[in-house]
Amino acid sequence: MHEAIEVLENNGLVSERQLVDISGFDKRKVVKVYEQLHSVVRDTQERNPGLDLDEIDPFTFMASASMRAESTCWDWDCRIQKLDFLGRYAALYANKITVPLSLREPSEVRDIDWAKSLLLHSGLTLLRLRPLIDQGYVVPAVMITRHCACTRDWIGKMIQLTHDGADDAAHDLVKSFHTVYQLPDKSPTGRSTIYVEGPEDFLEHGSLVQLFDEGPTWRARNWRYNRLGKHDLGGPRKLAVVQRIFHQIASDTTFYLAFARRNNARYLTDRRGEAFLLEMLTDDDDVAASSEAMSAYMRHSVPLLGDLPLATLLRIRKEERDSFIRYRSALQRLFTEAAKQKRRIGKLEAKEIYKQQIEPQILKMRSELHQEQRRQRKRLIGGLAALAASVGLGAFGGIVPLLAKAAVVGASAMVGGRLLSKAAEAKCEHGATLKETNDFYFLLKLTQEG
Repeated sequence: MHEAIEVLENNGLVSERQLVDISGFDKRKVVKVYEQLHSVVRDTQERNPGLDLDEIDPFTFMASASMRAESTCWDWDCRIQKLDFLGRYAALYANKITVPLSLREPSEVRDIDWAKSLLLHSGLTLLRLRPLIDQGYVVPAVMITRHCACTRDWIGKMIQLTHDGADDAAHDLVKSFHTVYQLPDKSPTGRSTIYVEGPEDFLEHGSLVQLFDEGPTWRARNWRYNRLGKHDLGGPRKLAVVQRIFHQIASDTTFYLAFARRNNARYLTDRRGEAFLLEMLTDDDDVAASSEAMSAYMRHSVPLLGDLPLATLLRIRKEERDSFIRYRSALQRLFTEAAKQKRRIGKLEAKEIYKQQIEPQILKMRSELHQEQRRQRKRLIGGLAALAASVGLGAFGGIVPLLAKAAVVGASAMVGGRLLSKAAEAKCEHGATLKETNDFYFLLKLTQEG
């Protein structure tokens, strides 16, 4: 059991349903659980420092904020859907996915309600992905890195450069966003609220709601409000809102470069906006260009298995280890060939690759298996018929002595048994042939299980 899961269980948070109990924790318990959880995750990742290898492992990733359901939408159902997809992605493809939790450094969290919220969302991530965490396919992390003196200055400059790039992008794209402020006494939550609409490349669902506690000088005296207490933001306040969105992307990017990249990982995202800073800072196509395309590519095979329990996926992956390796390598080859023709692969291109190159092979395997099953049924029926005829001869012939009858029955059982055995052997041989000749046998095995 991962130490982070153990912390949750020791504090009565065994299931997702029990996470709602966090709202009833007193301040002392919130602080205790928060510090324990942050500490064990931080200590675990520090015991496994980055290897700083030259080549990226095509099957090792760090999940972006959107992929790990920590970006601009924290709706419970939306987060579960995102985490389920990430879990299936890990089971179907990855060696390892680093998943940063929403936990901040404890000294930075001064609001007890904020601490409860961060605990709640981190707990959901841990419990929802628990089967993968237990087997090491998903590795939880906190966004903290430690570096020696010789690299600390470089890291600082890289962080500053990334956040400067985020500021520049916010200035350039601020007109693409619409921001509206709402008075706290008119807001559904009773707190000062900002509603943001903008490109889906940067905002989940194209919208965002921010709650905050405004200072005495934040609101301008000359503002005019509609009947809902809303006012369109502009100028420095609107820019500050947009900059906050881009600085979240910058923080994700710098953690990837400072930690996950050293662990030989790709940056896994399903939104182009999350990769724009990474593309600006590196020319490595394996890091920046492929991550979104690979995610889009996998989205067209994962839905086939939407009803298959995660535990079943992991069991079959373990049982069909060689088939899994061939399947994953075949996906990588298809992706690499497609990437040579077009640097960035969108969802339409990914769907076309699946329709043209994967689905036909699955259908072919199904057809071959169906034909083989029909042949085996005929053999099986023939064997049972021979067995029934022999038994009938002994039972109703009236001329077969009891001992001879027993011998006939035994012999006929052996004949029927041999036929059944041959049928089974033929089926196994055919199955083995499929495993050896078709790279997508693993995917067929999963769809059959479903």
